[in-house]
Amino acid sequence: MKQAEIKAIGDFLSDVYEGICEQDSPDTQRLQLNELYKVIKRLMDLTSKAPEREKQFFAMLEYNARQYKNIIEARLAVRN
Repeated sequence: MKQAEIKAIGDFLSDVYEGICEQDSPDTQRLQLNELYKVIKRLMDLTSKAPEREKQFFAMLEYNARQYKNIIEARLAVRN
């Protein structure tokens, strides 16, 4: 796992949070939702393979991503 990938995930989650607070357009939220599915899958893989000291950090990022996904799904009235 490279630091750049972790930073990119963190930056993306920050952008999604900001978009949730500012109520981005439905098109933007759909794009973010698609990307959130990929990020959550990636974080699940990272958590399972990470050393013990890093698992909690990845799990926290995954939790946040899932919360954002749930909020966007509720706003768009979609569930996958």
